Amino acid sequence: YPKLINIKKTNIAISILLLISIVVAIISIVINELCTKEFKWSLIVVISILYIWVTTMYSIRKDVNIASHVLLQTICISILVYLIDIIIGYKKWSLELAFPIIIGTSNITIFVLTIVSHKRFFRYALYQLAIFVISLIPVVLYFTGVTKYFLPMTICSGIAVLTLINTIFLCGRDLKQELERQFHI
Repeated sequence: YPKLINIKKTNIAISILLLISIVVAIISIVINELCTKEFKWSLIVVISILYIWVTTMYSIRKDVNIASHVLLQTICISILVYLIDIIIGYKKWSLELAFPIIIGTSNITIFVLTIVSHKRFFRYALYQLAIFVISLIPVVLYFTGVTKYFLPMTICSGIAVLTLINTIFLCGRDLKQELERQFHI
């Protein structure tokens, strides 16, 4: 039998960690204001702490689909690196390099999840599609002139298309059967 989690101890631990997080955020803001007012590095610390809490609280929830977690991480990490880019002077590295790397990694992760548990592909299908749609954002950014590097956008989009095609190829029959069963087609 699995060991039951003591809710009271868990809530106490979460409260202590939340207090530590708040103290660290306040101390970093104070040190930033006293020592280096011209560069707001404390905002990076505060944003990172918020990101950790979003991830932690989402991970603690029971029955969280791994693919939904990958989608959430893709969105949160993308926002985090974009905010950090803005804080340090907006050099567009978040859009031109980090965002394609994050999206490529999430596409590969969903693809591996599909291979490992192809019998339950339908659970990952919507998340695969959502990440594929997000993968088109670098293409839009490139063709609208927001970003100027062709290679990261091409690699990111290529990975997205290949993983979607491979996922459909590997699990197409199971997906078709599941759709027929679910929607009485």
